[in-house]
Amino acid sequence: MAEKTTSIKYIKDNINSTEFHFKKELGQNFLIDDNIINKIIDNSNITKDDCVLEIGPGMGSLTYYLAQKCDKLVAIEKDDKLIEVLKSNFSDTENVALIHDDVLKYDFSELSNLFKSDRKIKVISNLPYSITSAVIIKLLQHCDIFETLTLMMQKEVAARLTALPSTKDYGSLTLAVEYYAKTRILLNVPLTVFYPKPKVDSSVVFFEIRKTPAVKTEHEKEMFALVRAAFATRRKTLINTLSASLGIDKEKIKLGLAKLNLDENIRGEALNLEQFAMLTDILYK
Repeated sequence: MAEKTTSIKYIKDNINSTEFHFKKELGQNFLIDDNIINKIIDNSNITKDDCVLEIGPGMGSLTYYLAQKCDKLVAIEKDDKLIEVLKSNFSDTENVALIHDDVLKYDFSELSNLFKSDRKIKVISNLPYSITSAVIIKLLQHCDIFETLTLMMQKEVAARLTALPSTKDYGSLTLAVEYYAKTRILLNVPLTVFYPKPKVDSSVVFFEIRKTPAVKTEHEKEMFALVRAAFATRRKTLINTLSASLGIDKEKIKLGLAKLNLDENIRGEALNLEQFAMLTDILYK
């Protein structure tokens, strides 16, 4: 490729050649800083033996650099015009496969055929802000095929992933992520390294998928339903919330909380993941 994928000229030339128009709902903000890209890749622990999935490659800012670092790269792009740009610029790159699809609808079981490998996949993405939570949940629900996730997201969403109980950022997403993965914030990214500039700063978060869930429960589905209900009306007591949302008898909830030495007036935002798991098993045994 003759021109850097992070240059403004490269982006503008491709905009003109394809009549591409930015779609705000797709969160199309392209990285234009080589140093940030190198930091992301270096901290992702990508090796020459790895299979990598990139979600939302855009015009290939990350794609170009990733292809040089891994064995095989599969990139999923939804936008009709951007897939044209990617095909034009990466058609001769032997270890890159492009998929024109919506990641939220894509069947991840197809990836094994594309990679032709049983190795677990590493995911890297500059996520569209509007679907960040949905993509994270989908990836974690397929955690058996993924090894690590390195995801750029809105800074305030990153704060939710690492929040502690009884804080404003703590919620159902925090607990879902903790159940499946260990997380840490790798770096914060200013809005100035994107074209066009978004309205907020970003963070890059590293997810190490757990070999087994963080807590044991015999009722995983019910636990997540209970967590969602607890945070849907987070200012109400847990007894009132679970009774109203899930139809669980208030006295049963009260007894369950007592077994865990928790106050009957406690709110859901005060419980940690282990306490939610134990309460679920008590309520649904």
